[in-house]
Amino acid sequence: AAAAPAAAAASASSAESQSEIDASGAGEEKGAACEPQSGDHASGAAVFAPPPRTTSGAKPGPDQDPSADKAGLKKKGDLLNGLAAIGEDNVAKEVQRLRSELGRDTCIVCILGGTKFQEDESEELVKVMAPKLEAAVGSKVKFVTGGMPGVQEAFAKHCGDGSRVWNLLPVGQASGYGRGTDINAGADLEERKAIFGLLGDVYVTVEGGPGVSQEARAAHARGAAVVPLIRTGGASGGMFDFPSGALEKPASVTEEQWSLLKSKDAPVEESASAVADILKACVGEIAKDNVVKEVQRLRSELGQDTCIVCILGGTKFQ
Repeated sequence: AAAAPAAAAASASSAESQSEIDASGAGEEKGAACEPQSGDHASGAAVFAPPPRTTSGAKPGPDQDPSADKAGLKKKGDLLNGLAAIGEDNVAKEVQRLRSELGRDTCIVCILGGTKFQEDESEELVKVMAPKLEAAVGSKVKFVTGGMPGVQEAFAKHCGDGSRVWNLLPVGQASGYGRGTDINAGADLEERKAIFGLLGDVYVTVEGGPGVSQEARAAHARGAAVVPLIRTGGASGGMFDFPSGALEKPASVTEEQWSLLKSKDAPVEESASAVADILKACVGEIAKDNVVKEVQRLRSELGQDTCIVCILGGTKFQ
């Protein structure tokens, strides 16, 4: 009986500690992303799917109950309310510009987390995970941070030689990492965060407070994928109204992989490898979707009612 108040106090202290990190709004990154999608998250049948290049969430299906509709509206509102304050058109233009600079066929993986590690083990996990993610995916994948200290800096400094790391900051600011390429968008931090939330295909989250949860909800609403390192706690562990759908195991992920993201007792090396495997599968789905989109674009250009005859042969007559 005496242990209950102590446990409650510890929980409140943890929440307060996480809140202090991003109370100013500048204490963490807030991402949106290629989160597992599903027509029915409650069934556990979620699968990773590439996000649509839009700023709006999917319309509620006819089989959704009222509570699901309200949840969807709340997620969508997190994103749209932020955009309204700074001009949705400006943000959308910046997102398109950055996607063009980074490569239209590039899969963008955004890294989210607090500016200060709450647990030493979380820092070790990021340092071990960064090179694994870089090695697991092809050259068409680029990693984007928000140029902040803490989780993002640790990732940038341990992700290979840094050639595939891009640090997105407001105009006139620099990361000071000495690793990766700094790029600028947004007049201030709030505008840069809104752009960051619409830029990525996949978002990997570590620890975090209310801000990370807010961006994760916005990401989830637009169909982007969020891969939370649940074991690190804070927002990534489900606090601060983190989207519940992001905490459910996607159908494409094995029970073992998901447990390695959740268990604090799992070896750091194994948890890092599990994130790499999950990211690799997610990137593969995005690549397939891009191929389908390109075929559809070409068929449209050539004419949907056109019969296309392809000619095959060697490059040199024998």
